Amino acid sequence: MTKILDRTDPKHILKHCAALGLDLNLLASCLAVNPKTVQRWQEGGAQPNEAGLRALEKLEVIYQLAARLLKKDILEPWFHAPNETLGGRRPADLLSCGDLDQVRNVLGMLEWGIYS
Repeated sequence: MTKILDRTDPKHILKHCAALGLDLNLLASCLAVNPKTVQRWQEGGAQPNEAGLRALEKLEVIYQLAARLLKKDILEPWFHAPNETLGGRRPADLLSCGDLDQVRNVLGMLEWGIYS
């Protein structure tokens, strides 16, 4: 029997974050937790609280949208390059400040063909 992957599984979401080049410290900043906490989630030794799970779910939405809109070889570099729509800031920097909505909004603009 094949196990259905739960999209809200923290380990699954954290793997997607790693695919974007988001390291442990950046994720911890983004989620407003200690890097050791993220490490315990990755290892399955702990589960995020409700606020952490909501933030992880937002990261998963960002990953899914970016993966759908950007070619695989551009996915990681897009998150680490300055973006004019973000005032020259890198999406990864905004994520590290916990500004997930702004990154999601820029991806939404790309989805609708708005390149500002």
